[in-house]
Amino acid sequence: MGFNIGSSVSNGAGNDWPKGVYIDKVKIVNIENKEDKYDNDISICIEGKPQNSKSKYNVTWYMNGNHAKDKGVPSDWGSTKSDPPVENGSWKIRHFLQELGVVNKTPMTEDYKGLSEECIRDCIDREVYILRYEITEKTQTGNFKRRVWFWYANKEKGIKTLLDKWNSYKKKPKNFNAAPAEKMKSMWDNSPVEDDDTPDLN
Repeated sequence: MGFNIGSSVSNGAGNDWPKGVYIDKVKIVNIENKEDKYDNDISICIEGKPQNSKSKYNVTWYMNGNHAKDKGVPSDWGSTKSDPPVENGSWKIRHFLQELGVVNKTPMTEDYKGLSEECIRDCIDREVYILRYEITEKTQTGNFKRRVWFWYANKEKGIKTLLDKWNSYKKKPKNFNAAPAEKMKSMWDNSPVEDDDTPDLN
């Protein structure tokens, strides 16, 4: 497989590169805490400037999740490994911060609904690899829209680590505009999706 870090990498990088998948290295330029209309415990909006593509536009995406709780009070990042298990866990945000290289013992606001100002400042100008995939919804120009996946890779791990993680997932996102062969494979793959891919957050 050919990995071209000098330009935006997509399915054109090799015969076995998945269709509709794009990986970019981005520099974080802004993060904002957001009110979540779906009642998740935390929601943030991230803006990154692509570093290895010719795109003139920044990439903006949202991340949200729910925390583990002790007697109703947030106590840790939530995941399916929490006790009790947490659906749509906030571990994804911790994973993002870890891949950025951010180390902070108090990264949250006092109400646990967002990242602290100190943590946000520490994220700015750091770089991370993101994976975007085409979804079935189209833009006004007729191109498929792209959405950022919830797994990331630091500069040392690079493109291949992120691509391998995508390829290892049996069930892709529901709105992924998959190639016909991948759709058929997903239909016949009845294996349950285990969340043992959740990072060890300890």
